Amino acid sequence: MKTLMIELKKEKRTGIIPLLLAVGILGAAYAFVNFLVRKDTLLALSLPPMDVLLTQLYGMIMVLNMFGIVVAACMIYNMEFKGNAVKKIYMLPASVPAMYFCKFLILTVMLFTAVVLQNLALMQIGITDLPQGSFEFGTLVNFAGYSFLTSMPMLSFMLLVSSRFENIWVPLGIGVAGFLSGMALATSNARLLLVHPFIVMLKPAVAMSAQPDRIVAIISVAETVLLLGAGLWMSKNLHYE
Repeated sequence: MKTLMIELKKEKRTGIIPLLLAVGILGAAYAFVNFLVRKDTLLALSLPPMDVLLTQLYGMIMVLNMFGIVVAACMIYNMEFKGNAVKKIYMLPASVPAMYFCKFLILTVMLFTAVVLQNLALMQIGITDLPQGSFEFGTLVNFAGYSFLTSMPMLSFMLLVSSRFENIWVPLGIGVAGFLSGMALATSNARLLLVHPFIVMLKPAVAMSAQPDRIVAIISVAETVLLLGAGLWMSKNLHYE
């Protein structure tokens, strides 16, 4: 708990908390504006209303979340490299893996908050603008949980990369490359490509159904655990030079 409180004080200086809150607010605003402008076109699609609401509006929201995660992950470790602070932590009675886990926890909670804000907007649209009786709260909750879950491997991966490179442009470049390669390959049905964390995050956006893919969800959990475990192990055993 003490480590978490210290990390929260640090993150107030990095700006990641307002950044991810802004991502949530912008995503919610985008959903409102997009549906307002394209309402007739979207509802004319040959898809169930809930699939239209969730799959057709989620694409841009996902992009905002993805870049929010990339930037936040880069910022959250950038402070540790200034003045060789992260190297000095090894000389203090503090746990570097605990610090890493607290950073992961803070990013996760803030991303969850952003997802909640965005889905509150989708819920409001569904209640007020979908055809009478077509809004399904359970479907919205399932899709929100699915989209959050598929974001976690990418968050874990970016935090791991950010923790290993002192130059902020390296993880930032890896994030951009991951986004571009993910966009190019996301529509493929090859399960092997799901080892790519960015492709996993893109899966809900390229699907034509709001129903979660169980295999993608299981892979998301497995990748998150593996990447988090790798980051904790590296923070403990691979000291910074």
